[in-house]
Amino acid sequence: MRRGFSLLELIVTLAAAAVVTAITLPRLGGVLDWLAVDAEAAKVTTGLAVTRHVAIMRGTRARLVVAVDSLRIDRWDGRTWTPLVRWVGPGEAGVRLEVSNPEVVFGPTGIGWGASNTTIVLRRGSRFEMITTSRLGRVKRW
Repeated sequence: MRRGFSLLELIVTLAAAAVVTAITLPRLGGVLDWLAVDAEAAKVTTGLAVTRHVAIMRGTRARLVVAVDSLRIDRWDGRTWTPLVRWVGPGEAGVRLEVSNPEVVFGPTGIGWGASNTTIVLRRGSRFEMITTSRLGRVKRW
């Protein structure tokens, strides 16, 4: 009774693993791009929802400032914007940002304040997500 593998068996196994790796590795880049864009889109949509709820719960205007390096929620205290919460933006994950209006403001009733619609596009590689907000405060991911 023999134990272990022969050198030929090990070489064949390693060659098969190398072929499988060579085939799947290029596809893995697309998956990583998709995961990064999806995660950042979730952060932005969550930020929009939290900002809208802050405006409603506090009975004042609240805004989400969308930038490559950070997402920031501020509230209006009657004279100036006061920072409320801030977290890392999409640039940290290598995701590019295109935004039509970097400040999305919601009034005390949850309806958009100022500009009517905002379009946010997040891109990495060939993957992208588009997020739109309406004047009524509706958020949609495309």
